[in-house]
Amino acid sequence: MKENKEELLEGSTVSESTEVSSKSFSRREILKVGAFTVVAVAGSSLLVACSNGNNDETPKPDKRTITNVNGTEITIPYEVTKVAALFGPSYERVVVVGAEDRIMCDGDFHIDGWPWSNLIFKYVNTLPGIENAHADFHVEDLIAMGVQLVFCWANQSQVDMITNAGMVAVPSAGTGKARDIVETIRVFADIFNDELAHEQATAYAQYFDDTFAMVKARTANVAIRPKVYLGNTTLLATVSASSDMAEVIDAAGGVLASIDLPAGSSTNVNVEQVLQWNPDYIFLDHAGSSGNASSELVISEAKASGSFNSVTAFQNDHVFATPTGAFFWDSGIQKILYLVYIAKTIHPTLFADVDLKAMLIDFYKQFYFYTLTDNQATRILNHQDPL
Repeated sequence: MKENKEELLEGSTVSESTEVSSKSFSRREILKVGAFTVVAVAGSSLLVACSNGNNDETPKPDKRTITNVNGTEITIPYEVTKVAALFGPSYERVVVVGAEDRIMCDGDFHIDGWPWSNLIFKYVNTLPGIENAHADFHVEDLIAMGVQLVFCWANQSQVDMITNAGMVAVPSAGTGKARDIVETIRVFADIFNDELAHEQATAYAQYFDDTFAMVKARTANVAIRPKVYLGNTTLLATVSASSDMAEVIDAAGGVLASIDLPAGSSTNVNVEQVLQWNPDYIFLDHAGSSGNASSELVISEAKASGSFNSVTAFQNDHVFATPTGAFFWDSGIQKILYLVYIAKTIHPTLFADVDLKAMLIDFYKQFYFYTLTDNQATRILNHQDPL
């Protein structure tokens, strides 16, 4: 049963201990639960009643099991109609499988974290944004909205808090492979479990595999593989071999400059280390998020400082602000476009016939259900906000 998300919450009974204060949702309007009657009690299971009027229909089971990307089995409600998208990329993934209308709330960082998402996604401007969604949020807020399932971080204390409140926690998971994003969309399709969701998951898997294979085939025999450095938020934060970006850079026909870094998937380095690596190309992503300086500002300040003057990428003006659009390209479904973008940038002759703008327009239409104009696609590729 679909729910009207344009009106105010009605017909709900919430215990005093779980009453939602106006302060909790001061940035967005409260949603209507529609034909559902929600009875929410902190720390107990949530019951949602909805009659289909057909008493002859064989009763459906209450629960079923899905398998997360890392192989963990999770028991979920048979029908998932109300979710919280608290983990950063989860909102985008729900959109891909056509279930955005089942999101009851997201993290408050979704409010203005990605300006293109405010234009492209249907409900992101009206959903309540949960404060401190990264860590210590008020679980009572989710209970009051009738949330059944929460997409959250792989944080055991957060998972326990959600589970103890009678909801299902689906934490982020991965194996360190670039194709994890394909398996993640499969998981989301299994959760919502309708025809559109499974069609979208199948289509995305095909798109990812075909595009990845095309790029690898073209770069398989490149004689010179440029060194590529990936900045994350700042120029002195980067990734290591444990990140799937090492696989992406290799497929694109390059070598990850920080491939021997013994740290985790994201770590800080110093100027001297970057000078020693001396990358041929630098791509900066995530800058401008969560109040950080924009990529353009970071790059211009780095140039003005003179600290990186000896780096080949700076000498050849090969320092780029990675496109973002609806979400970050390195950690969302646009990862496959990031592969093409990097490959086309570092091997322009090999990919001269690849029209990335046309790819972007087709991609958004198929997986975000949004038709970009030519100008909008150009602005996304130039790392510009919507007009």
